[in-house]
Amino acid sequence: MQNPMKKIASGLLASVVSLSTAAAMAPFSAFADGEMLGATNFDDGVGLPWHTCETNPAKQSFDISGGTYNVTIENNDGPESRWDLQLRHRKLKIRAGSKYTVHWEVDSTSDGEMYTKIGNYGGTVEVWHNNNTDGTFNQCWNCVKIQKGHNEFDATFTAEQDVEVAEWAFHYGGKGQYQDVDCFPNGTVLKFDNLSLIGVDEWDPSDEMGVVRPESNVRLNQLGYYTKLAKKASYVTDASSPLQYEIRDKNGNVKYKGTTKVFGDDPDSGTGKTTTVKVGNQNVTRFKDSGSYVHIIDFSDFQTKGTYNIFVKDTVGVSGTQVLLNKGANDTKYSNGNLVWTNPKTKKQFVMNKSHDFEISDSIYGEQLLKDSMNYYYQNRSGVPIKSQYITSGDKSKLAHDKYGHNPDTAYVQSKWVKSYDSDFSDGEKSKTIDGTGGWYDAGDHGKYVVNGGISVWTLQNDYEFTKKNGTTKKWTNGTIAIPENTDKAPDILDEARYELEWMFKMIDSDGFVYHKLHDHKWTGLATKSWDYDKEKMENGEKGWGTVRIVKPATYAATFNMIACAAQAARLWKGIDDSFAQECLSHAKSSWTAIMAKESKWNVKQGDSSTDPYFAPLDQAIGGGAYGDTYVVDDAYWAACELFATTGDSTYYSFLKKYSNPNDKSGNDKAFSLTTNLGGGENNGSFSSFNWGCTSGLGTLSLYLNSGKLSSSEQSAIKSSITSAADAYVTQMSKEGMGIPYKGATFQDAINIGEGIDVTGYEWGSNSFVINNAMVLAYAYDASKSSKYLNGAAEALDYIFGRNGLGFSYVSGYGDKTMEWPHHRFWSNGIDPEFPKAPDGVLSGGPGAGMQDPYIGGLGYKRGTLANQKCYVDSAESWSVNEVTINWNAPLVWMTTFMMDNANGGSTPIPTDDYPKNVKANYNTQYHQIQFVWDKVQGADKYGIAVYLAGKWRVQTTNITTNSYVTPKNLTPGMSYKVAVAARVNGKWNTTDPIKNAITVTVK
Repeated sequence: MQNPMKKIASGLLASVVSLSTAAAMAPFSAFADGEMLGATNFDDGVGLPWHTCETNPAKQSFDISGGTYNVTIENNDGPESRWDLQLRHRKLKIRAGSKYTVHWEVDSTSDGEMYTKIGNYGGTVEVWHNNNTDGTFNQCWNCVKIQKGHNEFDATFTAEQDVEVAEWAFHYGGKGQYQDVDCFPNGTVLKFDNLSLIGVDEWDPSDEMGVVRPESNVRLNQLGYYTKLAKKASYVTDASSPLQYEIRDKNGNVKYKGTTKVFGDDPDSGTGKTTTVKVGNQNVTRFKDSGSYVHIIDFSDFQTKGTYNIFVKDTVGVSGTQVLLNKGANDTKYSNGNLVWTNPKTKKQFVMNKSHDFEISDSIYGEQLLKDSMNYYYQNRSGVPIKSQYITSGDKSKLAHDKYGHNPDTAYVQSKWVKSYDSDFSDGEKSKTIDGTGGWYDAGDHGKYVVNGGISVWTLQNDYEFTKKNGTTKKWTNGTIAIPENTDKAPDILDEARYELEWMFKMIDSDGFVYHKLHDHKWTGLATKSWDYDKEKMENGEKGWGTVRIVKPATYAATFNMIACAAQAARLWKGIDDSFAQECLSHAKSSWTAIMAKESKWNVKQGDSSTDPYFAPLDQAIGGGAYGDTYVVDDAYWAACELFATTGDSTYYSFLKKYSNPNDKSGNDKAFSLTTNLGGGENNGSFSSFNWGCTSGLGTLSLYLNSGKLSSSEQSAIKSSITSAADAYVTQMSKEGMGIPYKGATFQDAINIGEGIDVTGYEWGSNSFVINNAMVLAYAYDASKSSKYLNGAAEALDYIFGRNGLGFSYVSGYGDKTMEWPHHRFWSNGIDPEFPKAPDGVLSGGPGAGMQDPYIGGLGYKRGTLANQKCYVDSAESWSVNEVTINWNAPLVWMTTFMMDNANGGSTPIPTDDYPKNVKANYNTQYHQIQFVWDKVQGADKYGIAVYLAGKWRVQTTNITTNSYVTPKNLTPGMSYKVAVAARVNGKWNTTDPIKNAITVTVK
């Protein structure tokens, strides 16, 4: 489930409590003996482990300032009554027979009441509530009266039973079944402070609670680097001059030496100096939390296989940092050649100028990563038991189950778009049902969405088609992929995609259109089992969620998604299972006919669901992700491309060749082209070529793989657009200290942030943009065989696996410091030990500048105060930055396949770039001549100089053997020249990029 995301109901989202990238809580030495809470006051500006939750449409906002946790009630009316608005502290343990002392204070701007309790997450066990003391437990069911102004409360109690995983929660929502009146009027501000729970246990001061903080200032790919490809790392420091570094083997022997290159400030990965930035109408302080400079470590020419680390000879380190009120949070201390940082929670010390270990080999991304990343889909199948024999990693005994989640998955069809329903669904439509059994659970929740299933199916099927083109399909039929179907003759990746595709066919209505999505009518919590949570009482004895499965109306977008994937599948299954291939094509054609009858309705710049319900609205995000889409002509183009690629029918060609997206300001989102500027639906200028909501690029890439049906000029246009898009990503990588082919955008999130509020930075699921852009680089390499694209694709993955602002691998189980606690209903071990941890090979959505969920907001951070790459926390409850989804793991599968097939060795070293970078001109005033200098190009044997004169590029020389050139003396004063420098690599000259990066010089 993706943006816009959920707000959480009573007892929902049980979670491991998380902190920030570097946030520190109040000194634990200040806590009383036996203090069980992780935070008793908020003087340091940090809220966690205390955090808010709400059930839409009830809404509250909060901030942590002035030493208090301040909650504003914006709408107290939700479906679950008083517990629609909560403040709570989790991860407590209560022991039967033990005595506890409670103290709490709250200031209120209005008279009111609230319910407060200590018990289990599900609300079925309470050991204390409403200030009871021993002997008064059953007399204290009424809410606590809160007076306007300051309120203080004390109580003692003896627990009557054990609660292994407990919370202390305050409930203050609206009236309902167990609440006669609204707890407080809208607009009320509650200020919580001086909260204490004294008992037999104490909060563990070493518990980092999900903190993500670099353990080395050498940021690199923690898996390693291919022998023949570019190898780059980044180093964070206050040192402004180049530094010497060494590459050492496991025994400490120096195997390579080099000098860093100063890149400069990199605001995306860290804040190099304290500044003031404007967010909306507010000015906020962004504290220096990182080194002032990023240095690039390029060791591409070191090709000896082995395990190594990088040691940078730095005596300066990082100082003067601050996170919230914690000064010196990331400062290092110099000692005997090492720059040491001490983790304030665990007290562990780390040498920050020494990297994690990494490998140089020809199998960095290997068969196991392919198995594990593909296994995501099997483990998220709906409607079937999950067998341990097909699980490739993790605790198989916990991950496996013999229960059938949502089988049958009977869902009520809703004819209208309704934002929210009553808790018991008494106001929902129940006249019609469909059988929606099967398919994949989309993400952290149990929803199933055609439009997100569409791009996921396409990516897996495209992976097969790409390998088929290049003759590397063996991996799909040799038992590598662990699924029940791997003994049949069909490619396993197609088998897995088919599981979702057949579910999509069940979503086709009687008119040939496709229902948009299927999910619960309200949100559920984490640590829920797909076969259990909808019951009145769950297996563990707790009250069930009482959810009802619903299907939202049919849409243009869902229909085009099904058509595209079915048409694509038809050509791939032909000759493997002809009957299924024909079924796919039949569905695609009949639905195309149905939707084309309404072309005048959907072929518009921007649709409106209020006047045409076949457009999916952007605000349907209760119980399931919105997946709204107001522009669907891109989806129509994609569908037409797939149908044409499969059939060659001129009808589809005639439609697709006219495509042009009026929402794309770059003008590149058109037929036979690939844009880098997504426009339409939820996207407004996103720096990428495709995602679930902007799908035209998928059609163009399929045409590339089936170009035999196109004219030579159309084939050339597609290749040119692919390489042009890839060039844009390569150029962006050169501007980023961590080499990332992505930059933030300006976006809004009315549901989770508020109407009309612009946020500029990394978008929801930023890692998916990075890895989708890496796919374009891979396509560019396939189209051109230019080494810069293969190196670019590899470098993009470096960011995913650790070369980033947090020194963190976003793929579970792969790297030294990796994602562990994704937002996922079943992989919820950090919440409830009964549930499993996530398996390996799962990609997190990653940093998001919106920081929409209350957990990451509970750190005390405000939007705009953090570098983009630090807007992240590894917590199951942080749904805005740590969710996992089918469409984010699919490109991980795709890129793993590509790297396995294209980067495993080779006889010729692959140059980092095939044109000179950083061309500079040094002017000699005495002789009126210019010296041009540039960075050396690996593998280049000659350089050439060209000058733009009289409307043409004119070559001056192509016989330069060093990285400098001096012009003749006494050039004419006042003349300006545009100059380009090219390199010859492997006998070929790249002239396109040098001309794009030409510099202009003027003779003085």
